[in-house]
Amino acid sequence: MGERTRIVGFSGLVAALLAAGCSDLTSPGSRRPTGPPVHQFASSATDNSWTYRASMSTPRYDFATGVLNGMLYAVGSSDGSGGAVASVEVYDPSSDTWRPTAPMPTARYGLGVGVVNGILYAVGGGYGSSRSLATVEAYDPATDTWTPKTPMPTARDMLAVGVVNGILYAVGGGSSLTTVEAYDPATDTWTTKASLLTGRRGLAVGVANDVLYAVGGFNGQEGLLATVEAYDPASDTWTTKAPMSTARWLLGVGAVNGILYAVGGGNAGLATVEAYDSAADTWRTKTSMSTGRYELAAGVLDGTLYALGGFGAPGTGRGVGATVEAYNPAADNWTTRAPMPTARGRLAAVAVNGVLYAVGGSGADDQDVVEYLPTVEAYDPMADTWTARASMPTARIEVAAGVVDGILYAVGGSGGASYDVLAAVEAYDPATDTWTTKASMPTARYGLAVGVANGVLYALGGFDAQGGALATLEAYDPASDTWTTKTPMPTARWGLAVGVVNGILYAVGGGNPTGFVATVEAYDPATDTWTTKVSMPTARSDLAVGVVNGKLYAVGGGNAGGVVATFEAYDPATDAWRTKASLPSARCAVAADVVDGMLYVAGGYDPAGGRLATVEAY
Repeated sequence: MGERTRIVGFSGLVAALLAAGCSDLTSPGSRRPTGPPVHQFASSATDNSWTYRASMSTPRYDFATGVLNGMLYAVGSSDGSGGAVASVEVYDPSSDTWRPTAPMPTARYGLGVGVVNGILYAVGGGYGSSRSLATVEAYDPATDTWTPKTPMPTARDMLAVGVVNGILYAVGGGSSLTTVEAYDPATDTWTTKASLLTGRRGLAVGVANDVLYAVGGFNGQEGLLATVEAYDPASDTWTTKAPMSTARWLLGVGAVNGILYAVGGGNAGLATVEAYDSAADTWRTKTSMSTGRYELAAGVLDGTLYALGGFGAPGTGRGVGATVEAYNPAADNWTTRAPMPTARGRLAAVAVNGVLYAVGGSGADDQDVVEYLPTVEAYDPMADTWTARASMPTARIEVAAGVVDGILYAVGGSGGASYDVLAAVEAYDPATDTWTTKASMPTARYGLAVGVANGVLYALGGFDAQGGALATLEAYDPASDTWTTKTPMPTARWGLAVGVVNGILYAVGGGNPTGFVATVEAYDPATDTWTTKVSMPTARSDLAVGVVNGKLYAVGGGNAGGVVATFEAYDPATDAWRTKASLPSARCAVAADVVDGMLYVAGGYDPAGGRLATVEAY
């Protein structure tokens, strides 16, 4: 892998920073030239996980759904002014159309729905300001008729219903009840079961592997709940499970391939989505809905999750009650790829002609002595293999990289036995596997970011030799091998990332002596001016950012809370951010880029400070 430079004689500060992997994430202003992380401009995948479908004919709030014979039924609703709705409509995914069916005999909202043997059961609910129902009515799609059934023992609304092995379970609701009652359609009888551990209303229920999960809700003593409890019908027992990251009620839950998805809810119309893996008892963030909503309903058809109706966030007009969004989990997943031969953090990565190059970074020898690396390794996505390439002339960490006309440029960084802050620029030609020295930057720095627009390479921000955060912007023209100073960023920072959309550079995140920043600023090379944009939802440094189909994707990094797996997408056309499916493993000081529409995230540091060789693709 080429010659490597041994690092010895760290100060206590440097040792602490290395132990933290990326940096002292609790105090961003304390970083110095001897211990920085890397971020790099990355790229990302298509944003096709949520799509709009045909709207319902009736806006609905606090209603329920059920799936029958490949069709999705929307049942009941509040009318938005205290009254209840009896109407029912059915969605055909093959034609993306809705049609009405026979209404329920009893108008209601806050009900639960379950399907057993091709019959849909509408359970409980309410109408008016305080009237709760025990009513149960059964719908037969073959005859388009409803039949009354034995009422629940306990009248209630805001309950949830799930079905396990042909038995329907009515869970919680009312005044935050712990009540669980089971209905057997074969005998038309109800039985009381073991109570919930935590009383709740406005919860949702999902079933995976014959276990029923009660998710979220509201409790008068605890407020909004993130807690999850699992019910095993075989033993009639409840068990506490890992909570969601976001407390919520009036949410929707659906199960796809044994994974539970918690969608929306809250008091203000959340758009966020979390996925629960029952085998691992863990939650992961997934791509947010386009529209925040609560009092929605969710249903699953042929592996697709549908989010229907509900109220929107305050200030949005709240008019989302008829809209429908569909989520494809298969389009919102990360996969593991072949690891790099060399585990490292603080590296750079760029794609040239369909091949991903991992450049430089911080590694360790057999005695775990930290080394600055000149190492370059190339990844072929088609073969899922890595190959060693010619090393950089200068070993370094926190190097930034960009590509112009098929040539890779390694810019700045920190390297050498004395931890020099570098202005050096070296160019790599993949066709000849050779490096060439180019004109140095006017400003030596590390922890910078690089973006390329219209054949010009721009170096932004970073640390100077004294550890100060820079706002400096310098432009390199490969044709003349010259640098020009441009208007500095409004916000000085290091550990930032850059993406380019339609010739505009976006500087995202980072850190400076004031703390970790979520700031996004856009630079127009044509006018040499900066504009402030909407900030990221999550402040962080040492992240990666990139562009696919005109959208920026920010992945990984770290902040005062530690190393994160956060993945967020920015649309410059609307100046808005959305949360995406989180990385399988949290990491900072990562490198990333895109090949053929696929985002590859390589290396970095894990939360324990370990150097990573792993590669994940989205």
